[in-house]
Amino acid sequence: MKDFRFVSFEIMFNNKNIEDEVSFINLSDNQTLRTKQLIQNTKENLERIENSIRTYSENWTYERIGKVEITTLTLGISELLMELTPKKVIISEWVKITDIHSSNKGAKFVNGILDRISNEI
Repeated sequence: MKDFRFVSFEIMFNNKNIEDEVSFINLSDNQTLRTKQLIQNTKENLERIENSIRTYSENWTYERIGKVEITTLTLGISELLMELTPKKVIISEWVKITDIHSSNKGAKFVNGILDRISNEI
């Protein structure tokens, strides 16, 4: 079963409009709310999030990072900024999503950056 993180990833990765999204059908009210909160927070903090990715992705230009990794990093950092869930849980969940949609190397990359950023928040 999908949770708010998977649905948020699908929306952001596919550039979908949240108001038109049908993925909410299988989510609980709480999960739907969390999805909307995460997407809204991401949009409000996008410049700050992108700057963080650029700063912490040493030896990688932003443009060289894969779309899956950019999407999971963006949403993971956004969720860290919200401070609604323990940092280790947030990192673990976004690393899992990266591993599912990308590769083990991509997941390690996301883990390293999210871990470093979580220590600064």
